[in-house]
Amino acid sequence: MTEIRAVHKFFPVGQGLFAAGSIEFWPPPPRRRRIEIEGYEKPPVQSPYRWVYDCGSSTAKRLVTNAITDLKSDCGGQKIDLLTISHFHNDHISGVVDLLKAIGAKTVMLPWAPLWHRLLIGFDQGLRADDAEMLFFVDPVQYLIQEAGDGFERVLFVMPSDGDGPPFSTEPTFEPEPPEDLDDTDKVSGPGDTVPYGDLDLTYDHGDRRVRMLRPGQAIPVFGVWEFIPYNDPDTRPSDPTGFEAQVTPHRQALLSRNDIDRKAALKSLRGLYEATFGKTAMNDVSLTLYGGAIGTWRGHRYCECRLHRFLGHRDCWQEHETKASIMLTGDGNLSGVSKWDALEQYLDRRRAVRTSVFQVPHHGARANWYDGLAAAASPVISVFSSDPSHSYGHPHAEVLRDFWNRRPIQVDQHSGFAMYMFLER
Repeated sequence: MTEIRAVHKFFPVGQGLFAAGSIEFWPPPPRRRRIEIEGYEKPPVQSPYRWVYDCGSSTAKRLVTNAITDLKSDCGGQKIDLLTISHFHNDHISGVVDLLKAIGAKTVMLPWAPLWHRLLIGFDQGLRADDAEMLFFVDPVQYLIQEAGDGFERVLFVMPSDGDGPPFSTEPTFEPEPPEDLDDTDKVSGPGDTVPYGDLDLTYDHGDRRVRMLRPGQAIPVFGVWEFIPYNDPDTRPSDPTGFEAQVTPHRQALLSRNDIDRKAALKSLRGLYEATFGKTAMNDVSLTLYGGAIGTWRGHRYCECRLHRFLGHRDCWQEHETKASIMLTGDGNLSGVSKWDALEQYLDRRRAVRTSVFQVPHHGARANWYDGLAAAASPVISVFSSDPSHSYGHPHAEVLRDFWNRRPIQVDQHSGFAMYMFLER
């Protein structure tokens, strides 16, 4: 018997987002060694694959700190396999550096945007040349090296998803990956393809850090039975009627140099140009959507969402239900119209897009990132609103909540988190 156990967890961070989970896989044992012993639970062949999606809050720093401590206990000294940063707003990234220092990550995945667009996002948040965080928008890899040190192994940039998505796999593949060639020091492990740093608007002198690129139509496989598929909406690049991109080009060398004085001078010049050109109206809605789910059809489906599951283990809290164990994480993604959903659905393939067990409602349930009927189109089993209702933003908005009312809405705020445990077999 082949088994998957998946956990999807949302930490109580208030107005922000911090989701995490794990995948455990038990392949079928060789027939000649199969021995059934009552009461014995076989250990997984490999350590659990652990993932995190965003890590931030604008409600209180302590909420993120407490959640990181909780996750560190779950990880048992192991690094996170995949840390995804959906976008660059503070309530989604304020705890990322602390997470990398405390636990670490093998791969940090984030959406790629050209240098001029990254600068717009940074300026749009009120950052100035002297702010240390501005380096994240100039060169995110250099910023993570500077702030997190050895807390990560590689950075994976997801290119705009303007092509066909991955083919839909009807059957899981259990073939083991070939062993790494330990003698080949230039071989880069992990997902994605190698790419010259200059092609991604980054500096060339990041030492031995590995920078990789995930092209459209590529997925991240896990144990051959699970897949993560990121979606970087190609329509999020803002219009540039005043030629801001052309103004950034002459400053490119100074921005991507290691000379702080030259970089800050270039940033001050471009900040002034930004204020004169865009004011505070620049639309920068980049947000990486992440789908995660089992490959193929699974016979047995059980799930649990009780708060005592962590202590009860696999007892009477399990419930039988037809679930695919999949999750859709949207960050602050823009799903404000039918065309937006259709583009995402077409990229993922409808058979993935409409079979999610857990759906994180975009932008904390903001009406600007939603359209009436999104709940019916996505048709999740459970919808999660990660927000602080007492915040001035007033998320979730009432009309969005009403739309998802029949999709078992769950409120995750500074007082309450949510976790779902799922078990699949074939």
